[in-house]
Amino acid sequence: MTFPDYLDRKAVVEALGIKPATLYAYVSRGLLRRVRSPDGRNSLYLREDVERLSTRHRGLLKREDAAAGSMRWGMPVISTGITYIDANGPTYRHRSALDLARSGVSFEAVVHLLMTGGWQPAMDAWPSIDTPADVKRRLDAECRTLETADLSKVLATAVLWLGMQSRGQDELSAASGEHARRIVQTLAGCFGGLGPQRKFIARKDDETIAALVLRAARIDASAQALSTVNQTLIVLADHELAAASFVSRITASTESDLFCCVAAALCAHAGSTTVAATAAIDDKVFTPLTRRNQKDMLALVRHRGTTLFGFNHPLYPRGDPRADYLLALAADLPPADPKTPELLAFLRLAREDGVMPGIAVALAVLARALGLPAGGASGLWILSRSAGWIAHALEQRTQGFMMRPRAKFIGTGGTGDPALPPTQHGGRD
Repeated sequence: MTFPDYLDRKAVVEALGIKPATLYAYVSRGLLRRVRSPDGRNSLYLREDVERLSTRHRGLLKREDAAAGSMRWGMPVISTGITYIDANGPTYRHRSALDLARSGVSFEAVVHLLMTGGWQPAMDAWPSIDTPADVKRRLDAECRTLETADLSKVLATAVLWLGMQSRGQDELSAASGEHARRIVQTLAGCFGGLGPQRKFIARKDDETIAALVLRAARIDASAQALSTVNQTLIVLADHELAAASFVSRITASTESDLFCCVAAALCAHAGSTTVAATAAIDDKVFTPLTRRNQKDMLALVRHRGTTLFGFNHPLYPRGDPRADYLLALAADLPPADPKTPELLAFLRLAREDGVMPGIAVALAVLARALGLPAGGASGLWILSRSAGWIAHALEQRTQGFMMRPRAKFIGTGGTGDPALPPTQHGGRD
C-alpha cells in the first residue's frame, strides 16, 4: 500500500542524504513529523516536512536555491510589523492572537490594531457606514441564487463593486479606515446569501461584525454564539505571509487600489489547499462518518489528510494552536448539529495517530456546532482574514517598491547573461 502524504525511513534517508541517527534527531527536534504505519510495525514521515528539509539543505549551497526555498515555507523574505508566528500561534503587533481572543476585545479592535498598530481595546461596533445602494442591489441578486462553491468568487466581485464606488480616494489618508470597514461589513452581510433569507443583509447602526454574521445567517445571537464568532474572527485575522496575504502585498506593490488587493487575495485564498478544504473535509469525511466506517476514515486522513484537508500544518509540527482553540470553542457550545461530539471524538483519535487538525478542519466542526449554513466555515475564514489582507496591503504601500521576484530558467537555450534590474519606475513587469 502506498501513502501519498508520507515516506518510509529508507526513502527519507535517501532523499535527505542523512544517517538514521540524524533522522531520529530531526524527529525529536520537531522538524520531521512521524506516524505509525497501519500495521504498527514501521514509522512513516510526512512528505511535506522532508521536502522542506531537502530545500533547506540545498539552500545552504547556492544563493538562488536559498531564495527558492524561501518560497516554500522557508526563511523570511519580507519585513513586516504586523504578525509574528511561533509555536504558540500568531502574534499581532506584539499581542498574542489567542490571548486577544480570550480577553473579550472585539474583532473591530483587532482590525484597527492590524491596520494601524494603534491599540483601542474599548472599540466595539464601528460608526455607521453604508454599503452603496447599487452594490446592495447587485448582491441581493447574487444571493438569491448563490451556490456555496461560488462563494469566494461572489465575495471577490462584491469587493470590486465597492471599489467602483470609491474611485480616486487616497487610501493612505483617513479614507483607508472607511474603505476597510466597508469591505469587512459587506463581506459579513453576504452571509445572508448562505442562510434561508437568500439576500444581502446590511449592517445596522451599532451592530458588531459578529452580530451581523449571526443575524445574516439567521442564527440566534446568544452571548455564547456572539463570543464564539468574535473569537474565531480574531484568531484567524492574520497569519503572517500566507499565500493570499502575499498576493495582497504583490497587488499593493503595483499601486493597485485596496479593493483590488483584497479581491486578488480572496481569489488566491479560494483554492483547495485553503478555504475550499473546509467543504472537502465536510463532504468527504464528516458527513459520511459513522461508527462503522470510522477506521476507514481515520486511514483516509492519515494517508491523505495533509494534501486534501489541511491536517499537519508545516509551521506547527506539534499541532496548530489556532485549530485547537477553535475546536475547544466548538466543544463548549450546545451543539446545533448533534453530530458535533462524534466529530470531536474522531479528531481526538486522529491526533493520537499523529494527524493534527488544521484550520479548515476546525472551522468545519465549529460551523456545525454553531449551526451555520453550508459555506459558513469558508465565509468565516474569508471574513476574518480580510483584516489581514487589508493590513498587508497598506503596509506594503508604505514600503515604496514593486515586488518582482526572479524565476530560475530550467529549459534549454537560455545561455545569455541575466537581465539587469530595471532602473525606471513606470512600465515594468
